[in-house]
Amino acid sequence: MAGITLVVANGNWPQSDLVETLLEMSDFTIALDGAADKFTGWDIVIGDMDSISNPQEHKANQNQENTDLAKALEEFEVDAVVGIGGGRLDHRLGAFSALFETGSDAILYFEGWRACRVDKSGLEIELKKGTLCSIMPFGFVNKITLQGTEYELTEQDLQTSTKGVGNTSVSDVVTVSHEGGDLLFIWEANEP
Repeated sequence: MAGITLVVANGNWPQSDLVETLLEMSDFTIALDGAADKFTGWDIVIGDMDSISNPQEHKANQNQENTDLAKALEEFEVDAVVGIGGGRLDHRLGAFSALFETGSDAILYFEGWRACRVDKSGLEIELKKGTLCSIMPFGFVNKITLQGTEYELTEQDLQTSTKGVGNTSVSDVVTVSHEGGDLLFIWEANEP
């Protein structure tokens, strides 16, 4: 995963060396607003500049219809997002919604966990056997197929519920597909 486009948000950063590893892998780094005060080496700062120490030095995006993360995901093809843990609950939930709102394929990095949107074209992901994983429908999602896990699904409709929580990979590859709706795949991190 060399040469990634990385978004660094202003939430709590993981305690591990995850942020440093992602920054080293990044060819282009986007700081969201006040996150620019936490590190150097970013390529651009995006946001409404309400939490940065020197707002006059940056071009503010005053569109209050979208979060700063959604603004970055709309403007760039982002591979990874970090710094979205902790802090305000609405911002944490908004990070998941921003993936659906923008159609982004970015992976959200949390301490010990990862999450991504499952596009209608499907998702195939390599995981170590025994990795904890879950699917989370946001609203109605039709004809979900999940393979390579202890509890598989075949063209099953789901709506917002806990039915997809607490699964485990039983194969080196897990595949997820659906025919419509907003579906999130979450997995336990084994490596950056």
